[in-house]
Amino acid sequence: MAFNGRFVLSLIHFAGRQGADIRPLIQASGQTEEELCQESSVLEAENYNAVAVAAAEATGDPFFGLHLGESMNMTAAGLVAQITQTSETVLQALQYACDFAQLACSSLPMTLTEEHNHYKLTMTPERLWAKDSELAVRHTVDGTIAFTINEFHELTRKNHYPLKIELPFSKPTTTTEYERLFQCPVLFGQKEIAVYFDKRHLQEKVITSDYNLLRILVAHAEERIAAINQQRGFYEEVKVSVANLVKPQFPGIEQVASHLNLSVRTLQRRLSEEGHTFKEITESLRRDFAISYLKRPELSINEIAWLLSYTDASAFIRSFRRWEKMTPNEYRKSL
Repeated sequence: MAFNGRFVLSLIHFAGRQGADIRPLIQASGQTEEELCQESSVLEAENYNAVAVAAAEATGDPFFGLHLGESMNMTAAGLVAQITQTSETVLQALQYACDFAQLACSSLPMTLTEEHNHYKLTMTPERLWAKDSELAVRHTVDGTIAFTINEFHELTRKNHYPLKIELPFSKPTTTTEYERLFQCPVLFGQKEIAVYFDKRHLQEKVITSDYNLLRILVAHAEERIAAINQQRGFYEEVKVSVANLVKPQFPGIEQVASHLNLSVRTLQRRLSEEGHTFKEITESLRRDFAISYLKRPELSINEIAWLLSYTDASAFIRSFRRWEKMTPNEYRKSL
């Protein structure tokens, strides 16, 4: 899971314009301002969440994500924005934005699908990130949608809006800002994040289209993604797959191998080449999930044990004591 440094720096500077002190925000990123400016700069989810939540709190803005997305210009999105600007149509631009979303935020993959009379843009936050900070996810999703709509207008010089938007978050006390920015029905408490576009609108021509430059930028983006994937390694790829397959029981190695289009033997061999095992991955994720579940007081220890695929609570307690040198109840009290 990684977040583009330049995007995070744009977030920090926006918070600064809203009155926040940017120094602790830069410190929370774990990098210097100069490092965040680098094209290769990425932040892990823990640092990104700390910055996003602290920025929202420092500005006192409950709609921080919406206002961030509204204020962002195309340069803040870096290479992905350059690709969309040189695309032929909005449809092509959106498809490239989905293909290369990993360059901005690997934890929020996007998919564009064609349906009867519309296109549906779906965003699916990675489960580990979503569990760690719902607030950071919400601000990020709000900002991404707001930026996407603004980008749509900038690419075409026409003010087309979505047909509707579905969000899984609870409905805020006031939805005025959503209505102002999105100009369409916004449904809360839904099962997924989805933005619906009129097919005719996505056929609009991009006024800055440049086919030759597009080919160069796409090739560069593909190289960047290949480098990121190589750096991330197979261990991280398997870990993300396991987390995404938890429903809520943990998947077995056969299910994960099938999800990655590999045989069990190949999966085990590739993990072994990097010095890891499948058991190590599930153990690490159980620990992460356990800590997340223990922060929710409505869940009992027995319920958490079941969610983590333990046969009984005592087995979960033994594992947790091995991880954290304390029992789950002791950990809860320490919170």
